[in-house]
Amino acid sequence: MPGAAPAGGLFLRCGTGDRGSGRTGPGVIPHEAGLLAVPALLLGADQWLEGLEGPAWLVDAGDWTVRLVNRPALAWLGLGPERCLGQPAEALLPGLEDQVFWAELRAGQPGQLASDTEVSRPQGLAQVHRRIVPLGEPARAYLVTLQDRSHEARAASERETLLAELRATLESTADGILVLDTAGRIRAFNRRFAQLWDLPEAALAEPADATVLDWMRRSVLQPDAYQQRVDEINAQLLVSGTDTVALLNGRLLERYTQPQWSQGRPIGRVYSFRELARSRATAPASAGASGLDGSTGWPNRHRFLEALDEAVLQARDDGQPLAVLVVEFDRHALFAAEGSARARGMDELVEALRATVREPAQIGRLGASRFAVLLRPAGESAAEALARRLVQLATRPGPALLATAGLKVHVGGAVYPQAGWCGEELLQHAEKALQRARGAGVAGWELHRGSTEQVHEGRRQQRLEQAVREGLSSAAFRLQFQARFASATGEIQAMEALLRWQDPQEGLMLPPRFMPLAERAGLMRALDDWALEQAVQQAVAWERKGWHQALTVNVSGETLAEPACARRVAAVLAHAGWPARQLELDITEAALRRDPEAALSNLDALHRLGVRLVLDDWGLDDCALGWLRRVPFTAVKIDRRLLRAVPDHGAEADLVRGLTQVARAMGLQVLAEGVEHEAQRRFVTDTLGCQGWQGLLGSAALDPRACERVLARQASQAAALTGTDGR
Repeated sequence: MPGAAPAGGLFLRCGTGDRGSGRTGPGVIPHEAGLLAVPALLLGADQWLEGLEGPAWLVDAGDWTVRLVNRPALAWLGLGPERCLGQPAEALLPGLEDQVFWAELRAGQPGQLASDTEVSRPQGLAQVHRRIVPLGEPARAYLVTLQDRSHEARAASERETLLAELRATLESTADGILVLDTAGRIRAFNRRFAQLWDLPEAALAEPADATVLDWMRRSVLQPDAYQQRVDEINAQLLVSGTDTVALLNGRLLERYTQPQWSQGRPIGRVYSFRELARSRATAPASAGASGLDGSTGWPNRHRFLEALDEAVLQARDDGQPLAVLVVEFDRHALFAAEGSARARGMDELVEALRATVREPAQIGRLGASRFAVLLRPAGESAAEALARRLVQLATRPGPALLATAGLKVHVGGAVYPQAGWCGEELLQHAEKALQRARGAGVAGWELHRGSTEQVHEGRRQQRLEQAVREGLSSAAFRLQFQARFASATGEIQAMEALLRWQDPQEGLMLPPRFMPLAERAGLMRALDDWALEQAVQQAVAWERKGWHQALTVNVSGETLAEPACARRVAAVLAHAGWPARQLELDITEAALRRDPEAALSNLDALHRLGVRLVLDDWGLDDCALGWLRRVPFTAVKIDRRLLRAVPDHGAEADLVRGLTQVARAMGLQVLAEGVEHEAQRRFVTDTLGCQGWQGLLGSAALDPRACERVLARQASQAAALTGTDGR
């Protein structure tokens, strides 16, 4: 049969000038006249090449053709010997890397190659590890070997898919999830769990089971009772139950536990933690019966806030100021210490704090490594003096942990009445000042300098967090949509979904007023997910009414940094039945910079899914060109701030023309936003040649019902021109 491999294992291309060993038995092609002579190095090569289990062949370094190929190679390639022997070296593996490698060898640059690549086979693409090594000195031939790793790649892909699904499941819930095996070892937990328990970032990177569990025990109000309950649960493999856990940081958690089953047998235990509404007036007595921290004897957060409220009332009566300081010892250094060293170090830190803060000042414990100090009467100068002494704990010879672990002390403070009018507000501002002190990366302190606007912003952020916690399905959040028009036809090209917040006190708020608050509070992912789901549902509803246009949704950096971002988008699209090619995601460079590696991974996955990616605010950043090369964008959107001065101001108009030319040279579509008058529209459509534009000239951002009137009007106009029903 033509192309069939004989029973032997080797195929040799040789010539009459040198018949080699003269073998004509099975496995060797008979010598034929007219073929090139065999180099001496190849003589006898069939003996060891035949012994290789995987695909292999030899390339002659004289004419760079395939001279010898074994049977596994022919079977793997699906080719007959006549289609292999005598072919150019790069013919069997025609990838770009191989072509460059053989070209360099022909140019006299010796070398070898070992890397993974994809090879097209009749069965489809295969993942292989390919090695090309020289034989002889100088090289007279090159040995090419293949190792098919498709099975391993599929298995790894399946494992990664399962792991991603587990991560997506854990991260998609609003509860904190902790999964243990039957031996009590940690198998997984999500970020919400880490947030609820104030785990340091080190715990997310490389969680140490004993360290995490010990941190949890030290973070509760009643550690002995907590540990006793944990031991009871561990002793009963099949037990399920619900109770509450009070933390030092003031959170009251509902804890639900149940066994984890697989194939009919328990393989571990799952804990779910949900934060209950904070209400000091209704806090259960069991949450901290004495109101004192068991290990230090100091008031817990609940009791400390009661004392702070009482001190504020007294200050209002006598007109004396008071100060609140929040002290935190470096959680990362404490977490990194071994169990016994951590316990000893915490004892030393508590004693150092007790020695530094003198009566009548009061100390409270707010968390595993966070404490509060109430000074009365005390103004800013007294608060600053004590803050300095507390920070200097890190430089004194004394506690061993401070000296050996490089542990830092951070202090944040707030003074009544400048920083607030109630205990809760004062403590909140002190903790925010602590966050700013921690942000410097070195031991230090920060005092809250209250202003009227800052106070308003703090209250606004509280309302925003409460609105998100109470549920995004409430009327507090809504979407408006702004149409984008095709430059060539004037038809609606896409509808961009824009998030709005209906603040109960300040009314309807646009993103610039509440997005920074949401970012600081870590709420952006929840808002992004809600906006995407609602926007897709609305687009599907319009599609059913016969209105066909793309959908544009904005994505934050926090969402792009999540490993499961692309998977969540795919799930939303699949659930709603909305095609990926009809979804555009607007991404700013600031969002890309938050976590570039995670963002690039997610954007590549979204691109493969078919989602269109648009670089928003194009032209504002100097280094956006780098992102255009790395991210599979399909379009750029010129920022509205660049269009304000065009076409009247020549310098700005030239800048926008240059940006448009750069984008078009890279094969990208160009869109414009912020078009407010006819001269701008003519500039972006006629002069720049933008494919689409949006702005107040075409339509403002409208609620869905008002958008339907715009869509219906355009459909009627189209019907009048085409004689159809407008749908």
